[in-house]
Amino acid sequence: MLNEIIKKITEEYSVLSNETIDKWKENIKVLEFKKGTQLVKEEKFTNKLYFIYKGSAKAYHLKDGKIITDWFAFNNEFICAITGYFLKEPSEHCIELTENSIILEFEREKLTELSNKFHDFERFSRKIITKIMLQLQKRVVYLQFSTANERYHFLLKEYPKIELHIPLGDIASYIGITQETLSRIRAKK
Repeated sequence: MLNEIIKKITEEYSVLSNETIDKWKENIKVLEFKKGTQLVKEEKFTNKLYFIYKGSAKAYHLKDGKIITDWFAFNNEFICAITGYFLKEPSEHCIELTENSIILEFEREKLTELSNKFHDFERFSRKIITKIMLQLQKRVVYLQFSTANERYHFLLKEYPKIELHIPLGDIASYIGITQETLSRIRAKK
């Protein structure tokens, strides 16, 4: 199964040499978790990057006991607690699986070692980070410049089957509206 997963990842991001892949495989953990499993807890240090092979996850902040969702990852996407991973600080995010999932777990230090040793892995890592940054930037732009209706339809365009995987409350939070407003928008569909 690991070879199949690596093939999918490299097809999506960047080709890696066999030597690089062999060294990378030594540091990969393939894990299966149930829906609701928290991969990252708020205020806890984490140095992990996750690849969702099958399933989905959400990243969120807790504010006054309320969940504010700001990132989803689905099949064949990466997710991490950005402050923990890049700044080596306690996480501002929680990351929770929204479905039973098969994930790959990577440690930052091991990925850095691979990037330092193999230029193809460094390029591969840069492409992953760039894709994540562009996804987050798109979200910021549509939150700032779009109506609630436009935000919802943009989300459906990006993730056509999101409503099959993510609770409506999390979708509403992600696009910056109340669940009641989302219900009204969906009723007009």
